[in-house]
Amino acid sequence: MTMNVKGMPLLMKLPRVSINIRQPLVPLCPLSPVLILGAGYGARLQIEIQASPTKAISRLVGVPNALLPLGDGNVLITHWLAPLAAGGVDISRDVFVVTNAVHHAQFVAWGARNGVPASHIASDGTTSNETRLGAVPDIAFGLRIFGLQRNNVLVIGGDTLFLADFSFAKFFTNFAHINAGNPDGACLVTECLVPDAILHRVGIMELDPRRCNRVTGFFEKPRPEETASRSACPCFYLFHARSLPLLQLFLDECTMRGAGRHEYDAPGNYLKYLYSRFAIYAIPILGRIDISELQSYVDAFMYFRR
Repeated sequence: MTMNVKGMPLLMKLPRVSINIRQPLVPLCPLSPVLILGAGYGARLQIEIQASPTKAISRLVGVPNALLPLGDGNVLITHWLAPLAAGGVDISRDVFVVTNAVHHAQFVAWGARNGVPASHIASDGTTSNETRLGAVPDIAFGLRIFGLQRNNVLVIGGDTLFLADFSFAKFFTNFAHINAGNPDGACLVTECLVPDAILHRVGIMELDPRRCNRVTGFFEKPRPEETASRSACPCFYLFHARSLPLLQLFLDECTMRGAGRHEYDAPGNYLKYLYSRFAIYAIPILGRIDISELQSYVDAFMYFRR
């Protein structure tokens, strides 16, 4: 049975959860459900695709970023499946996708080809970029609709990939290790160094290397003079189950003060809220592929052709 939840564009309609971060939990396991975010509309890239005179590019009109084909013939999010399986994740049981009403059928068709059940692919009910919920509300929606609120959950941005050096087995082992030394629980993210030229497009973390790279500061799309750090944080977060109630608390506080969508859309805004309330650590990676505009898509396509 596919899921299609209508009427969800307002924050006030998102579910509330108890803010008891010491609630009893299922046993801590480094292998976690995976929630892929695919509800964005890729507005900037779609504008460039529609304007392209190239026939091969124009065929991509209406294709969500997560389902764009790359140079090896596979679509973007398919590249996560083999590494996840190698890391011990059961694809048919533990992979979930949040999308929108416009792209829902495309994701269900992708799931049928790749062993992800239709019941694991949910529409947030939105139909345009202007009415989108935003990434953080979509995480909250996914946690509720799939019943993941009591699990450690790995959240992956649907338009992001890592380079070949990344290992899920090592990532999950690091998560288990930091939690062995943190009885209250800890989240784990990744960091890669970026140049000043793209600083204004990414979330930047300040890290304490003396404390195993614990996050001590966060800046969403900063100017170079705002921080000496150049450690970018991709949309790839392993949230400890005890941290999850804070996500809804963040959204509730945004609602109460009448916050605009720009204040809660980007996941980095939530990490900025979270790190002072719940431990977050970061491990380094060599780099990432982030598809947000046509040139970045062409670069990703050629990377996988090689």
